[in-house]
Amino acid sequence: MAHCLNFICLMATMMATLVMGNDQHVPALILKQAADQLLAAPFGKSEPQYQHGPSRVEVPSAQDLLIRRLQGELALRVEDNWLSLNDPQRWAIMQTKDPARQILKSFVQIKTSSARLEEAVNVEGLERALNGLQLEGEARDEWVPFWETVRREVGKIAQFYNYFKGYIESEDISGDSLLDFATSVTTASPSLSSMLQSLHETVQPTDSSKHLFPFLHKLLEEGEHLCGMSQSPHQLMFNLYNIIALTEIKGYAMLQFSYMMLKIYGKGNFTVEEQRAREKFEVQAKEKMESIKLVLPSMSREYLKCDPDHQMEGETFLQVTRLLQGYIENEVDMSPTQNCKSECSAYNYAESNSCFKDLFCAKQPKCKGRIFDCQFFNADAWVCMADGSEGRRYDWVEYENGIQLGNKGTCKNKIKVDSWWRWIFWHCSYCMCKCDEITDDSHRFWSLLPATADTANNKVVTGVRFTKIGKVIYPEIEQATALEEGGIDESSREWVKPLEISETDSNRLAANTSAVFTMSYEQRAVDLDSLVAPPGQVLTGVKLRRLGGHLNLEIQATPVKFREGKLLSDRSTWIGNDNTPATNKPRTFLPIIMPDVPTKLQGRNKVDSTTDQYLQFDATSAHKDVSQTTIPFIDSQSVSPQPSTWLAGAGLYHKGQVGYGGFLGLKVSSYDFSRHLIPGGAERPVLRYQFVRAEDVQK
Repeated sequence: MAHCLNFICLMATMMATLVMGNDQHVPALILKQAADQLLAAPFGKSEPQYQHGPSRVEVPSAQDLLIRRLQGELALRVEDNWLSLNDPQRWAIMQTKDPARQILKSFVQIKTSSARLEEAVNVEGLERALNGLQLEGEARDEWVPFWETVRREVGKIAQFYNYFKGYIESEDISGDSLLDFATSVTTASPSLSSMLQSLHETVQPTDSSKHLFPFLHKLLEEGEHLCGMSQSPHQLMFNLYNIIALTEIKGYAMLQFSYMMLKIYGKGNFTVEEQRAREKFEVQAKEKMESIKLVLPSMSREYLKCDPDHQMEGETFLQVTRLLQGYIENEVDMSPTQNCKSECSAYNYAESNSCFKDLFCAKQPKCKGRIFDCQFFNADAWVCMADGSEGRRYDWVEYENGIQLGNKGTCKNKIKVDSWWRWIFWHCSYCMCKCDEITDDSHRFWSLLPATADTANNKVVTGVRFTKIGKVIYPEIEQATALEEGGIDESSREWVKPLEISETDSNRLAANTSAVFTMSYEQRAVDLDSLVAPPGQVLTGVKLRRLGGHLNLEIQATPVKFREGKLLSDRSTWIGNDNTPATNKPRTFLPIIMPDVPTKLQGRNKVDSTTDQYLQFDATSAHKDVSQTTIPFIDSQSVSPQPSTWLAGAGLYHKGQVGYGGFLGLKVSSYDFSRHLIPGGAERPVLRYQFVRAEDVQK
């Protein structure tokens, strides 16, 4: 209260000096003291509120988002600038220095914040994403011209803004240049006011034609084009809203600045014009926010990768190798008593116990593990033995009745395999089975060690992928420093090498059950889930775990102070989906029907799984590949949205086509910004009058 009284006294002293007459010099010191009371800081933020509970998550506020604060700050700056021009006392202060220059510099903070927002959004990347939507037919015919119109309207205003930004940055801009700019803005054909109106009518038409945000929402609801984008539909839509709203802010700032210049240089009063522009800006900005608020919460936040143009093992995909592999064995060698009294189908589980008379069994590597799922095709066959370079046993099999397994081609090592009769009554058949054998070239191991960001140094997960080191498959994360309001320090992005398991021997890896999940016939299921952190928390880690014999994903979530971008690292928790096929809400099985080698597909895979499902790793179809390849393959592409943003979740999914093994992949979920899109109520930004730089008065 004493501070306030002192300020009033100071103002009274200063004004008394001013009214003494033009012949009395206004002391620069008094003006500087008055300005010091007025200045101090830019727009402030109200103190955040927190939800009750151990996580202490911030309650969303109308001032959370930079775009919302920019709207409020600009409105208050414009209002206060007009007070500086219309109020006799403040105008007297303004006249101690070049008023036009003072008004121009009052927009420095708006320019700085606009540039920061544009950098965060990555305007060029956003434009590329919207230009490159892989739409077809009617959807493409509607979107392309509509988006071109939006781009054109934004571009017109951007051209004016480039001049305006240059004036703000210039140290010696002349009054004539400012007046010329103001005249052009208000009298050009079309005028800036008309451009703003045209942009608004394009985005928010008054008739029943399509509105930008609902229209784009419909296009992005589903389709193959979604995985071709560099960010999630939610992030894309939110960034587009920021650009549209920012363009409106730039236009309104330039329009009000121009009216102020025209008034300063005696070209009119412009009170009516500025009031009309103010009312229109407030109404139109609110309409756009209400429109985005309707669609953004329902936009998909998931981001995953499409198939690459060219598949390359070790770069775009990985393999589990020789988990279950087609294996030809005679039933006499699987029978503990060396009899042939059963059929192939009876050997659901067996072992290779002998090599009868050194027949075909002596000409191939023995399955030293367990044998499963045997079936009979025909008695006699030609078997093309593989050279072993690709981990295959056979290239193809052709039975005498015409049945063919695999793709028949030239063969360097073709062996005749004939079943036979034993004691007239028993037929000793050759069976096509699956061999489950842990060998040095069987890569079936998954790391259970966590991959976490350095939360102590405010790092969050910005991307995920699978990688293979030796025989072990690991989830790997990209981390970066979190900035305020969903921002990421792009320069800090780095992939974090997984915690490596030192064992290399297959048997020792299989014995390390605390750190390694070893797949086998009984334990080869992978749970498919979309895991999302609670509101107000971000993704800071991923790991795999063993759950009911399945490989199951967990994520680490950490509360974050939205306005500051600061993690509460001591409150991190692990989140997973504990459902199994035996729980009250059982998981459902995702069948992979008659699968061929995934990379043989001529076309694109499609996501065919949903959360709460599971798949099983298995061998390819006997008919198509002699069951020689383990499927699905594992997508190892980097799943890292561009531009970087806070993530709120991760998941496992399968993509494929009927008749092919497909790919198991990681996906991420972007942070939900819709919870911070809150219409402004009683709380407004606190203006500190930074533009009234009276301390710069020349002595």
